[in-house]
Amino acid sequence: MALIATQDLQGASEVRDTLLRDFSARPETHLIAGHIDKISGRFADAVNSYRRALSVDPDQTAALFNLVDLQTPGLTDPLTMHLEGLLRAPSLSARESADVHFALARIHEAAGQADRAFALYRDANSAIASAMKRTASAYEPKAAEEHAGRIIDVFRSDTMGASLERLDLGMRMIFVVGLPRSGTTLVERILSAHPRVAGAGELPFMQECLTRLLDAAASEGARILSPDNARGRRFLERLRNEYLDGLFERDVDGEHVIDKLPANFSAIGLIRMLFPDALIVHCNRDPMPNCWSLYSSHFDAHLPYHTSLDHLAHYHRNIYARLMRHWGALRAVDIIEVRYEQLVADPEHEIPRLVARCGLPWDPACSSFHGNEQLIYTASAAQARRPMYTTSVARWRMFERHLGPLMEGLRDG
Repeated sequence: MALIATQDLQGASEVRDTLLRDFSARPETHLIAGHIDKISGRFADAVNSYRRALSVDPDQTAALFNLVDLQTPGLTDPLTMHLEGLLRAPSLSARESADVHFALARIHEAAGQADRAFALYRDANSAIASAMKRTASAYEPKAAEEHAGRIIDVFRSDTMGASLERLDLGMRMIFVVGLPRSGTTLVERILSAHPRVAGAGELPFMQECLTRLLDAAASEGARILSPDNARGRRFLERLRNEYLDGLFERDVDGEHVIDKLPANFSAIGLIRMLFPDALIVHCNRDPMPNCWSLYSSHFDAHLPYHTSLDHLAHYHRNIYARLMRHWGALRAVDIIEVRYEQLVADPEHEIPRLVARCGLPWDPACSSFHGNEQLIYTASAAQARRPMYTTSVARWRMFERHLGPLMEGLRDG
């Protein structure tokens, strides 16, 4: 699971083979095999692996959730009945409870039972939030605002002049950023279908660089980014080298390479400093469907603000939107904007437009992105391999009667 989390599928596959050989009686063996098949787009194999896990342990909640994610059953299906029984089991951990609640929420949503589905989504997020509190990783609105304020204080018009010169690597970076569930995986799949583009997945390295820079600025002040500060310049060069070291370890080869970590919207200033010729593609989605998609998605690792409608509204308004306004006001930062709703409504026009804005010649493979064999590690593993669809645009309206606090919170800004 650690190898999967670090996107080392080759290493994970080698361990899976050992597990299948030596520990085939363990449900976790087949769960891991299912995850690898799901990431690789082999959904029929994934279903079989999850079913094998359940044949060993019918209460393996992660296998149950992933099976529902790939093949959502009806309300009277034996799998649904089993999940309903588990809902009342007192021995479930917080994570297991979340698995069961999210699975049942998907089933009831598919059946059109909005009230029941919303209650299940709410309880699923409450289970995740309670686990986060126990590990001191719960969302702290004030701390999040202070962090965003530090970023804004460091990356200003007078410090952006400290950008490094372009480094001739024989490739150009593309950073796809935005909130999770805003279309970042879709955009990455469209672009990485191009023969000149390779996807590197969601890399943690730019966020690590941002943390180090903010720590240095806290001790030395913004002068570390003064254009005439030689020591600060060497520090930036070190950060860039560390980023590239991590990238090259992934063995990604292409004229263009995509780093698709949504959270890098907070690091746009640093991206421009380290890679002045990088393309920055911002995926922008209407707040209500974006926030609802976050709230109703079950991630391998939930971010703290996902688990509360109030926190989602606060994060969108006071962190995400605030930082994007700041980057938009800096002349040194050029951003390619992609509107999710426009992209899915008019792909015949929007996909060629996106490819052209990235300076790439047109290739019809970009319109057939759903056939892209690139690995997908995110919660969009199944959806992103489908042809373009628009059903998610208005999905939140089914639950509108329950989303008053979210709508009000987003309006307050």
